[in-house]
Amino acid sequence: MSNEKNPNIGTRFPEVTAQSLANTDESIPDSARGKVTLITVAFLRESQPQLDSWLGPFTERFGSKEGFTFYEVPMIAADYSFMRSVIDGGMRGGIPKEKHKNVVTMYGDVEKYMKALSLDSRFGYAFILDQEGIIRWQGQGFATAETLRELFETAEQLAHSTP
Repeated sequence: MSNEKNPNIGTRFPEVTAQSLANTDESIPDSARGKVTLITVAFLRESQPQLDSWLGPFTERFGSKEGFTFYEVPMIAADYSFMRSVIDGGMRGGIPKEKHKNVVTMYGDVEKYMKALSLDSRFGYAFILDQEGIIRWQGQGFATAETLRELFETAEQLAHSTP
């Protein structure tokens, strides 16, 4: 997805306050302040392979480097909040424990986020945020060699610049 045609570039990522799978309270983007951050967002369980196509390469490249972090944000309609323990329990079982703090499931008004970021629920999304929570790059669907190159370049440029 071209940054020139993306109205989200240069805007602050809308606040998501929710509990992580590690039971920590997170408020994104503030929880990532000071770090270059990959945020992946999905509205459907079927979008998980799309998120994994971004998360795997990003964590492989930047996961052990200081100044980088990531959050996976499944967005689930408030109607399903009564199933939170089942849904979160299932995710805990399928995600390595060391990544639980980085998975922040938002139960609530998903339409608000879809509208704010002009997102289509059929796709998974990847956002690179600068150290202040400003969106500097966005991808959609499955990562490709080209979009991963753009993501990596953006992340590295941001890490070497002062916000």
